[in-house]
Amino acid sequence: MVASCKEKSQKAIKDNPEANETEQDTLPTVIGKFVFTEDDAILRGDDFIYNVEIDSLSRVLGKQIEAYKTDDFEMIPVKVRGKLKQSPRQSGIKRNIELKEIVAILADSTKIKR
Repeated sequence: MVASCKEKSQKAIKDNPEANETEQDTLPTVIGKFVFTEDDAILRGDDFIYNVEIDSLSRVLGKQIEAYKTDDFEMIPVKVRGKLKQSPRQSGIKRNIELKEIVAILADSTKIKR
């Protein structure tokens, strides 16, 4: 029986699932302040500003931070994982982030609006 290198490497991956790194494992974790409006979402850190792609997950995060906001434009600290991309816009912010996971909301829980 003849086995190719490709077959052996695929078998090694099946035998060792840790060797098969998923996309989720390679996504950066980002901590920054998040603001969400109907038209735009921004994630800002000490040394970066990202446009956040508007999708179902960014809308979920937008709803979750509502309880912490004192006005519509207050930025709430969050920890997220996402895929960084070049922004298609010609001016302004140069990078986009597509959220893949909401890790935590880092706002003070004692300030939640009732």
